[in-house]
Amino acid sequence: MSKKKVVEQEIFSKTHPAPTPPMLVNEIARLFHGKMRAFEADGVMTQESARQIMRILSHADGCSQLELVCKTHLKPPTVSITLKRLEADGLVRRVADEMDMRVVRVYLSEKGFAYNKLIHERLKAVDAELMRGFTEKETAVLLKYLERMRDNILPDDMKKHS
Repeated sequence: MSKKKVVEQEIFSKTHPAPTPPMLVNEIARLFHGKMRAFEADGVMTQESARQIMRILSHADGCSQLELVCKTHLKPPTVSITLKRLEADGLVRRVADEMDMRVVRVYLSEKGFAYNKLIHERLKAVDAELMRGFTEKETAVLLKYLERMRDNILPDDMKKHS
């Protein structure tokens, strides 16, 4: 390798340090969200909070707002505002709990179920693209590392809910 090339590489490595794992996670998340937003026009579902809430409800329909806060790691006002928008768009409905009227349960509407099915298909396609070339073992190891990273950054009061 020529001396000029070596100097160019040294300059490049000083101005462009190797990415750290959190930097790569952030970049991947940004690219992932960009792909998912590309499927949307505008509206409530362009918000990550809305997609998180819809995903939770697709697996645990009838959660309370507090359960949604715990499961999504979002702040209570964010969940409340997002639910208002989802409700206005006809994707969810809120119902007072029959046993405890202080608790409000959140359910997907028929429109919400249909929309969630479409989003799930898109997620599977993007997931497949992201994980192309990974073995099952590599995927399992990666998942364990990512869970550890998530747990390291979660506030203590949210760790018991993850």
